[in-house]
Amino acid sequence: MQWFAYNGDADGICSMVQWALAKGIAGNRITGVKRDIELLKKIDAKKGDSIIAMDISLARNHVEAAKLNSIGVEISWFDHHLPGEPIDGIVTNVDTSSNVCTAVVVQKYLRIESDWAQVALHGDGLGQFAKNGDLAELGELLNYNGYGADLTDLHFHPDDLLLSCIEAKTPQKFIVSDVFKILKDGFEKDILHTLNHPSKNNLTILPDEPWARRVVGVLAHRLIKANGSPKVIALTKGVSFQISIRANDGVGEFCQNYGGGGRATAGGIDLFPKNQIKALMNAVNTRWND
Repeated sequence: MQWFAYNGDADGICSMVQWALAKGIAGNRITGVKRDIELLKKIDAKKGDSIIAMDISLARNHVEAAKLNSIGVEISWFDHHLPGEPIDGIVTNVDTSSNVCTAVVVQKYLRIESDWAQVALHGDGLGQFAKNGDLAELGELLNYNGYGADLTDLHFHPDDLLLSCIEAKTPQKFIVSDVFKILKDGFEKDILHTLNHPSKNNLTILPDEPWARRVVGVLAHRLIKANGSPKVIALTKGVSFQISIRANDGVGEFCQNYGGGGRATAGGIDLFPKNQIKALMNAVNTRWND
């Protein structure tokens, strides 16, 4: 049995589209919202099965990956997040460079240049490394659809969005689809709410509402693109914040110090005490501004 485990954001979807167009994706596909990372827990693989993982942290799936590997499941990993300790027997295609996303890793592996990799770069806030600026909006919108507390927050289930992209075959054809229009209309309505929650000293605090949960990723990318200084977005979660951080390097390592993770230019902390937010901002400013 073939299994696929992929992130429900732009990068995960664009990685899978490339694989689908080149090799097919027959089998069982497992995905979820952007922060639903530990997808291997949802896979009931047996000896002789194979798993292809796209754009999810191996570090966050380390225990399950090691367990599945030990019983004879063949695992191939494509990613750009910090991988953690290597596991003998797992084939890893991981590049943590700050100018690379998983879709670029997949593109290099397949040796087929693809506009979907360009879409993913824009979606991951790496548009400065993309060759095609015309695909920026699509990248943002695919990423926007991946953010939420759970699947009910999303306009489309990520796997349905994946299938729509595959059906279109090219980003240019997808852009004229009804699905694209729904995403565009939804984003334009949601992003207007952020005008009532301005950033102060590089910190933006958002309420725990569906629109805020959906726009947090795109908003973070837009804020750092505006002036380049590190940005922190804190999404209210009761007595805690869900933290998103953007900077030009070292974000994943920084977030690991607080139980989070990520990649070179983006990362997050799932639960952070509200009463320690000033200390976090001091640490951010010390790390990137001093």
